[in-house]
Amino acid sequence: MVISVDAQAIAARLEPRFGKAVQRWVAALPERLSALTAAWQLEIGPELNSGSSSVVLSCFGPQGEMILKLSPDARGIAEQADALRQFAPSGRVPAVFAAGQGAVLMEAIHPGTPVRGLPAPPDASEYASFLADLHAAGDPAAAPRKLTDWMSWHFTVADFLGGAGIEQARSEFEELLATSTDNVLLHGALHFGNILASDSRGLIAVGSHACSGDPCYDVVDYILEGLDRAEMIRRRDALAVATGIDPERLDAWCRVSGPIGAAYLSDPEHCVELRAFARGEY
Repeated sequence: MVISVDAQAIAARLEPRFGKAVQRWVAALPERLSALTAAWQLEIGPELNSGSSSVVLSCFGPQGEMILKLSPDARGIAEQADALRQFAPSGRVPAVFAAGQGAVLMEAIHPGTPVRGLPAPPDASEYASFLADLHAAGDPAAAPRKLTDWMSWHFTVADFLGGAGIEQARSEFEELLATSTDNVLLHGALHFGNILASDSRGLIAVGSHACSGDPCYDVVDYILEGLDRAEMIRRRDALAVATGIDPERLDAWCRVSGPIGAAYLSDPEHCVELRAFARGEY
């Protein structure tokens, strides 16, 4: 059975990331889905909220309700599946049931609402517990890259996008590297769109770009998701207490990550606030 998808909508969403060549991948998607449903004994449901690099579908199979994620970036999907398996002992990621052929079959999280869509963010103590659980699991030696490689890519992209303050952020990052004493398996993309609300297990992380390095890298997204400086300061102070991390080190990491985040933002008001906070204009 050939499975129907909205090829035009999927191609339009993925093209900015993968270019026109992605149309060939989209054209072959129904056949790929048919092969996966046969191999993994699935019934495919509707498409769910998908980002700029993947197609996410609800499905039903031997383990009950599940999530099927596919991407033209087969290597990236394989890395995500490996990272989720590394983080599995934390209880803070979906279980992986199968992976291969540019796809991963995962546990469905309920209600599965991205934290960014909740009426209020998690409090700092809940978030600190979530981070501690994640960072206690996994082997940093198994990471597909080091944080230095991941940051180098971000700096390059932010430069291309015309981001301000990138060279200063690079310099500050080098100083932080010289004083880092912890090395953990990092999620690598812990913005609020990649954290889901769970009925029974609290916060759940998805969409990993795993790397090894300073745990503070995963921490600062909680601060920088604030929409204005007052909220960022409130989150920084609360998180410093909850995690025991020196507020000055959190500030330094915000000066590194803030200009990168601002380069991606489409909201001009948030961009102004984030740049100002990253410059230390409190």
